[in-house]
Amino acid sequence: MAVPGPSSRAAPEALRGGGPRLQILLDFDGTLVEPNVAIVLVERFCPDGQRVAHEIDQELHAGHITLREAWARQVALLPPSRLHEMTDFVAREVPLRRGARRLLGLLREHNVPTAIVSGGLEFFIRPVLAREGLEYPLFADGIEYDGEARLRVVHPYGHPTCRLCGICKANVALRFGAPGVSTVFIGDGSTDKYAAEVAEIVFARHRLQEYCARANVPFFPFDDFDPVTNRLEGWLTGVHPLPPPRSRGLATSACPISQELSRSPPRDVGQGVVR
Repeated sequence: MAVPGPSSRAAPEALRGGGPRLQILLDFDGTLVEPNVAIVLVERFCPDGQRVAHEIDQELHAGHITLREAWARQVALLPPSRLHEMTDFVAREVPLRRGARRLLGLLREHNVPTAIVSGGLEFFIRPVLAREGLEYPLFADGIEYDGEARLRVVHPYGHPTCRLCGICKANVALRFGAPGVSTVFIGDGSTDKYAAEVAEIVFARHRLQEYCARANVPFFPFDDFDPVTNRLEGWLTGVHPLPPPRSRGLATSACPISQELSRSPPRDVGQGVVR
């Protein structure tokens, strides 16, 4: 399943020079922005929204429902007649995580190929990207009308057979961008764990940090973006070496892409040999 890479204009610029060859995949909800926007919208725009959003979130993280099931229930609650109001609210009220603009400035300065990869919905992500003047490729779920004046979620980047997730972040992390370049994944939550199993380098916070620690996936912890920016700057300027290559994928993962990758022969990404 092919996944489009970054724009043909940006990628070659980013891969020239003497620094390490890196590309960035950046989660949206709870990472680039502070809140989980979907939960905020359900709480604000749906009847009894706080209780319902909390119940769905609890069931998801207790393992009682899949990410797709959680999304289907949340999206069905959103009132279609208020979509414009919701996008205005997001553009006006949803803040970036502390240190985000410094991080984005560093990536721009070094022409690092960057994409947003999100388990969230395109309709509420694009207003924030537009507000910040960001033109990154976006991999996210979408919405459409179900024929009964209700919304339903669609998964343009879903796995063809696996139904654990909406967007298949593992596939994006495996196939994004140019070959022979180390993929850095930055994320925070349940939709991110399989991408973390697949990416060469991981920055993790919140639930993703807890998962990586349990699953023995190497990661760099963060809360605000300053430690991420500092470490990336050291790598991009050649002041510090990249971390040693690691085997990617987990044989015990529920993700078929991660399982398959764990059995694959090593490959050279220009910084050493990785699986």
